[in-house]
Amino acid sequence: MDTILQSLKTGKSDVLKTLSLYRAQGVDIQLLNIDADNVLKVKVSQSRLINGYILNQKQLVERGKKAFEPTGLKIIVVPVVFSLQVDSITLDWIECKMKEFGLKRKDLIKQLAIDKSSLSLILKGKRELSKPMRATFYYYFLTYELNRDFREF
Repeated sequence: MDTILQSLKTGKSDVLKTLSLYRAQGVDIQLLNIDADNVLKVKVSQSRLINGYILNQKQLVERGKKAFEPTGLKIIVVPVVFSLQVDSITLDWIECKMKEFGLKRKDLIKQLAIDKSSLSLILKGKRELSKPMRATFYYYFLTYELNRDFREF
């Protein structure tokens, strides 16, 4: 155990800098345990999207290993990929986004390949927004947001 603590202290400054950087990028790293064989187990999860960039399991594992590399310890990473919480995607949210980006119903019909009557039923609240449909709207508007931000840059 003393060897493990010494390894962590040796690379402490670099590890803390890396953890702070990843947290700012929406990646959280949590120390789960250190076993008797000097193996460090960490959980790496993407809690939020920054610039629409979604990390896969391999990328999360790489980040977890890189964060604790200065310690010289063997690292086991438990990756937790980003999971979209679609409950916040409501009709009000959709209408707000349409106004924000100056979009009309015709734009959504053409760009999302939704027929006019289906979109009308959805926006009037007569047809429930399914989880896949909520995700569709989320990523559709995310594309507009990223394009706007890119153009402003």
